[in-house]
This record gives sequence, structure tokens and C-alpha cells, in this order.
Amino acid sequence: MIEVNEMTFAYQLNKPVINNLSFKINKNDKVSIIGKSGCGKTTLLFLLAGILKATTGEILISSQKLESIRSQTGIIFQNGGLFPWKTVYDNLALGLRARKLDKLVIDKKVNEVLKELDILHLKDCYLKQLSGGQKQRVSIGRVLVLKSDLLLLDEPSSALDAFTKDQFQKTMLTLYHNHEVTSIIVTHDIEEAVFLGQKIIIMKNGTIGEIVENELYGCIDAKHTLSFYEKCIKIRKKLEL
Repeated sequence: MIEVNEMTFAYQLNKPVINNLSFKINKNDKVSIIGKSGCGKTTLLFLLAGILKATTGEILISSQKLESIRSQTGIIFQNGGLFPWKTVYDNLALGLRARKLDKLVIDKKVNEVLKELDILHLKDCYLKQLSGGQKQRVSIGRVLVLKSDLLLLDEPSSALDAFTKDQFQKTMLTLYHNHEVTSIIVTHDIEEAVFLGQKIIIMKNGTIGEIVENELYGCIDAKHTLSFYEKCIKIRKKLEL
């Protein structure tokens, strides 16, 4: 699905943020990227999104060289990227209308996703009427309704309280089970990385320090087990090396 070859990126000349990076991500893989602040993880996500262009090297997605933002890539930012002057329904319908789909088709697709995310009752609400967790569900819905094959998330739960964050993570895991999508989430939260990543990429100074296979991925009740927290401790130790 994704192939990165000898990629370097620098905001300033001779000061690379991403340094000669190469790796592969298979179709339908669920990947967490974690690392200390300034390690380049968000920059990497923006490169994979096509928002930034590599200084050297290349990114291939589905065997096609990435030159700009793909219509099949869904992106969820920290702030959700939603339009506060539009209703929940209209935020989801916007991309479908841009594709000039029939109104009845749009209505069916949007209502199906709203129902799946348990926010159908909020379809006529504006963002100011929603909680943080509800807004994030709308952000997820905006991506799901477009049938994206690649989902990129930039610390989507960072502004949520502990309970809402836990609910958001469970929602994401359920969606992972129900939809064929390659997903990459950038997070500073070790528990989130372990809960949502079947592979955990540990970044250090613009390079990949290690890729950890996560045998605990996929269990909705993982946080109730001792092995989950033992895994978190192992990841923390790797970050501290």
C-alpha cells in the first residue's frame, strides 16, 4: 500500500527533519507512530498526506508516486478540520456534493455513517452544540462517507478527557474491524499507540528507531489485562533509549 524510499525532508536547508527514511506499510495495516516531541512524526504524516513534498526520495501509494493530496486519503487533524457554520449532516455531505452525487445517494450514505457512529440524532446540530467526543465522531464520519482507502490521524484524541479518549479509541477499533482501510495514527500517548496499532513505529530524530509488532492489537478489552500494560512499559523503555 505505502512504500517510502530514501526520503528526506527539511524545512530549512541542511537541517533535515526526516532523514533518509525507508519503510513499507501493507494494505489494511493499522499503524501507530510514536516518538518524543520534535522527532518528525507529524511531519512524516503530512508527507504521507501529500501536504508536504519530500526534499529527496519518494513515496508510493498503491504503486503510484505521491505528487499531491490524494482524493482517496482521509485526514483527521487535532482540531477535526470541520466547518463550524455547517451542520453535522452538511459536514459529512460536503465531499459527496463536490463529487456531484445524486441527493438521494448522498442522503443514504451520510445517514448510514451517522447511524454507524451513533450520532444520527445530531445530524441537524452545529459544532458548538457538540461535545469534544461527538466532534471527533463527525470528523471520522467525514472520512468514512468518502470510502477512503488510507486514513491518517494526527493526535486526534489529544484534546479529549480521559473517559472521552477511551470511548474514541474503542470507536476507532470497532471501525478498523468493520472497514477495509489502511490507517496511520500519530500519537504521543503510549496506551493509544498500543491499543490502536498492530504495528508501532518508534521514531527518533527523523528516522525509525524500531517497528514493533503488537500481538495485543484487536482486543476491545485489552486495557483490562496486565499484558497490555506490560507492553506499554516495553514501548516506554524503547522510547527512553
